[in-house]
Amino acid sequence: MLLDTESITRSTRGDMNPSTLSPTPHALQRTAPWAVTWLTWPLLFALNLLLIAGALSRDWALPLVLGALTAFQVLTLVSLELLYPLDPRWRMTWRSFVGRDLKYFAAGGVTGAAINYGVAWLGLELDTPHRGPLAAAPVWLSVPVAILAFEGCQYWQHRWSHEANSALKRFLWKTHAAHHLPEQVYVLMHPAAHPLNFVLVQGLIRLPLFYCLGLSPQALFAVSAVIGLQGVISHCNVDLRAGWLNYVFVGTELHRVHHSARSAEAQNFAVVCSLVDVVFGTFVYRPGQHPERLGMEDPAAYPRSDQFWRVLALPFAQHDRGAAGRLR
Repeated sequence: MLLDTESITRSTRGDMNPSTLSPTPHALQRTAPWAVTWLTWPLLFALNLLLIAGALSRDWALPLVLGALTAFQVLTLVSLELLYPLDPRWRMTWRSFVGRDLKYFAAGGVTGAAINYGVAWLGLELDTPHRGPLAAAPVWLSVPVAILAFEGCQYWQHRWSHEANSALKRFLWKTHAAHHLPEQVYVLMHPAAHPLNFVLVQGLIRLPLFYCLGLSPQALFAVSAVIGLQGVISHCNVDLRAGWLNYVFVGTELHRVHHSARSAEAQNFAVVCSLVDVVFGTFVYRPGQHPERLGMEDPAAYPRSDQFWRVLALPFAQHDRGAAGRLR
């Protein structure tokens, strides 16, 4: 289904109410045990909080805890994907991982991971953090404030990237498009993105923001742990549900819709706190349904996701305004 540029631009700006859109035709069939579907996210989130509290109270090596926690979460979710894939079309294959994803790991994933881990490591190793407004705040206060501040900044960068209705926004979209080219969504394709997109989000938003806020090493550790969990679990190809918590946190159900090939429903621009989408009218939540297709609405207008060098050149390629707006 192809929509004209103007209607796509209206929908991404929030002028089109997502609740009035026709529902996707695919109802979810049970593909995982009840405990996996309903308890995976709450248990991983609770484990996150427990380890954050334990690491802070027992003075553990915070960078090592962060790395071990991330590795455990990824291993757990990838194992569940292998056992209980939501849609076989979206599952990771040897060809998709080795032939495509590893290249993006090298070019984009490693860049993003290095910035992400480097930001956390730098802050955790600083003995005299920058004296920003949150420098003296307790962890229980500075962590949610920092997450909301980050969400507010990245939300608009992310939303503008999809609107593509000006020169700046079209450039942002071309740096972000690599992440939407795959027609599957699974945990290990999460870092499949253009290096410039990581630089924009991590280097130009996250790093300066957290520095200016003056986060303590302890708060930075906790913020990084929460953002990291939400990033990997939101791309999981398992029927994971969060119920009413979807109105607070971005989970698998919400972010899967964001990857829909239907531009009118591919909203949900928040990455941690879905309240931001609720406030700005871009919240789409359809319990028990999943998109008919993932990826681009007009795949022919862009290189295939496995055409690695053409995708890397995308931000520097010339696209007419209609083609850019037509895709999302």
